[in-house]
Amino acid sequence: MKKKILFIGHDANVAGAQYVLLDFLKSLKQKGFETYLLLAKGGSLLPEFSKVAEVILWEYDDKDTQRNPYSRIIYDKVFKLNKLRKLAFYQEKHKELTELKFDLIFSNTIANGGLLRSLEFLRCPFVVYVHELENSIQKYTLPEDLEYQIENCIHFLAASKEIKSNLFLNHQIDEDKITVVNPFISVNNILEKLNNADKSGIRKRLNIPNDAIVIGGCGNFEWRKGVDTFLSVANAILNKKKEVHFLWIGIQKNSVEHQNILYDLEKMGIQEHVHVIAPTMENMDYMSCFDIFFLSSREDPHPLVMIEASLNKIPVVCFDKSGGAPEYVEQDERVIIPYGSIVCAKNKLISLIEDKVLREEIGQKMFQKALNYDASVIAPQILQILEEINEHESIS
Repeated sequence: MKKKILFIGHDANVAGAQYVLLDFLKSLKQKGFETYLLLAKGGSLLPEFSKVAEVILWEYDDKDTQRNPYSRIIYDKVFKLNKLRKLAFYQEKHKELTELKFDLIFSNTIANGGLLRSLEFLRCPFVVYVHELENSIQKYTLPEDLEYQIENCIHFLAASKEIKSNLFLNHQIDEDKITVVNPFISVNNILEKLNNADKSGIRKRLNIPNDAIVIGGCGNFEWRKGVDTFLSVANAILNKKKEVHFLWIGIQKNSVEHQNILYDLEKMGIQEHVHVIAPTMENMDYMSCFDIFFLSSREDPHPLVMIEASLNKIPVVCFDKSGGAPEYVEQDERVIIPYGSIVCAKNKLISLIEDKVLREEIGQKMFQKALNYDASVIAPQILQILEEINEHESIS
């Protein structure tokens, strides 16, 4: 590749878009490319990113500016000193990035608009890999940052057809400026984790019988992930199928949300059959226990977790009109639920609970589908797109 590219991400937290970027950088490193990554913030994946790229943190640590309530004079002196330090910090970042002479910026999320505006001094064209649908765009992107990207981005990559449609319909971005490139994972890495997982040990730890059907879900606690829907469906099924267990990965222990969930489970009387696990780097160990994956999201662009679940050879069940999932399962009526229907979700899942042959048939189909989402398949597509981008004048 002739172009020298600066990759930028919003943080190094454990989430889908971050894993896509990490796997992409791993793929580039394996091919011998020198990679640079600018992160707005750090996170638990920072050590992993540092293995595959030269990482530059844009975030300035201003903890010293916390006010001392006992001394206004001391506070003012610390504040003024820290202001000078902050100015020097960003002057050094500007100098460091300018000297590297990048040809192109690759932004891994549309939430990076503010950071892209801060990088105008580089006079460098940029592309944006969009992993967000409209609800997330409105939630995580300021209007002025979004407008800046729409006006200046030379090309958009969309993680699903639904994302491309949203960019075209709601933001009037020319379809010719948008290419659909599905997110990807390291298939071999996920398969290795699944194969080495101690399924019986985890089930024993959670007090789940080895022969019990486990319906899994995954994600942090936010409206679009539909945790409340997952619990409602669990309650409806457990009224008829007492032997089934439900397992959700991704809710922080002792958080307000976690306490609220426990309250609901107790009132429903299903607390012994619904298990809530905190975010963990060992999520594949828990996922190995799933027999069915229920993606209860109201809006999810193209969640990597459904691809990971597919590698466990289990059905992926999702709501229609919810983002990239219906596209992924190819509108299979056996696993598609009318948006928001608790009754239909219950009936579809019970059909899978009661029919092992059907679960295995759909699970094998999902497995074959997931193999096409390996980094070795999709990363070269991104490289080709970046290669084909014509030379553009720098941003004025």
